[in-house]
Amino acid sequence: MLFFNSFVVLLISSQYTLLDKVFRNNSRFIRMVLEPKFVDYGSIHPTPDGHTHQVHHGVSGPRSALLSPLDDEDVTANASAGPKMTQGDLYQRQPLLPNPKNGDHWAQHTHGTTGSEYYVDEEDEIMDKGSNRNGDIIIDIPASREEPRFPQERWKTLLAFVIMCFNFILTLTSLSLVHDKVPDRKVYGPLPDVFLLNVPAYDWALDVSEYIIIFCVNSCMITMIFHKHRFIVFRRIFLIMSLLYMYRAITMYVTVLPLSSTTYVCSPTSNDTSPSLIMKRVLHLMSGFGLSVNGKHTYCGDFIYSGHTVVLVFSYLVISEYTPKKFFLLRIVHWLYWILGLIGVIMLQLSHGHYTVDVIIAYYVTTRIFWIYHTLANNANLKQFSSNNLLSRTWWFALFLYFEGNVGGPIPRQFDWPLPWPRRWHSKGNRAS
Repeated sequence: MLFFNSFVVLLISSQYTLLDKVFRNNSRFIRMVLEPKFVDYGSIHPTPDGHTHQVHHGVSGPRSALLSPLDDEDVTANASAGPKMTQGDLYQRQPLLPNPKNGDHWAQHTHGTTGSEYYVDEEDEIMDKGSNRNGDIIIDIPASREEPRFPQERWKTLLAFVIMCFNFILTLTSLSLVHDKVPDRKVYGPLPDVFLLNVPAYDWALDVSEYIIIFCVNSCMITMIFHKHRFIVFRRIFLIMSLLYMYRAITMYVTVLPLSSTTYVCSPTSNDTSPSLIMKRVLHLMSGFGLSVNGKHTYCGDFIYSGHTVVLVFSYLVISEYTPKKFFLLRIVHWLYWILGLIGVIMLQLSHGHYTVDVIIAYYVTTRIFWIYHTLANNANLKQFSSNNLLSRTWWFALFLYFEGNVGGPIPRQFDWPLPWPRRWHSKGNRAS
């Protein structure tokens, strides 16, 4: 038994000696297998005697104790047997390192180092920032360049003005034709109306309403002249008013209502309505801008829908949309236009100039067209014919695309001096919302 135990001990010691020799001879292979890819191979530092030694980082535990003696022997053997190992040779053995910081101009565009191989120019950094990891080139456009987004297109504004004038003349022509078709007030009295039946008529109230209209329209136009994108704003005003005038010309002509007022003075009717007579009536109405306060509006029958209400509501909508809202004074102006519009409509009703249904329809049509138009204008994804874009089914959508296709988004509420002189006002006159 003792002999057998001695034999086993001798066999184990011989196997251990053999494994130790194999391990020493194949240490590089074992190291390559055992070491993970993220290990830091360290750096090469020269010593006073001209040799180099390798410093390891991040290796600890039994594995570091096992490999450290072998590493020192290998480095010493390599240093004495062949040429010295350089820092670049070591970097070729290292894994990928993190990219250099953005503020480090001395950087290497390889993945191996953050050392000072060569200097990166600031212009190169700008070019690098203009491309992402997918290889797409990104061009930064300054936000202050608003001309490409909001082109003036003055000739389009002029065309929109011509269209508005045409529809305005169409409305006056419709009124000139309707005047001879109005039922005789001696035979047909006013239609039953809740407001008109319970409130007596005041003829002076119509003049008050029209003076409010004159103030709102003139002040609104002057304000829009100082808008930075005035040509786009006026183009929209002309187009929306064109639609309102055209619809009013149609509704007046298709349904003729009896006079709502028993005291309003109307011109005599004619049994022979000739083109020349219609032209004279149109010119007569145009000379007074369709207002009775000028003494030119003496033709009756323009009921559905109320043109006075259209102008009052539209003036408030324009001021509210295109003037800043964050200033307290301008908020007061917005409320002032709203109050003036309400007073103007009440005065119109007190004069019995329109039926109540005329006012309601005028408010509804004006606000719907204004809000639909600006919803389309302020959203680029709605400026296209699509089965999901139900707003594109409006009959005037193609006309809208022609005039608004180049406008790049909501118009900023900014103002500047419209004249080329004095020049010093151009730098100080710009006010943003």
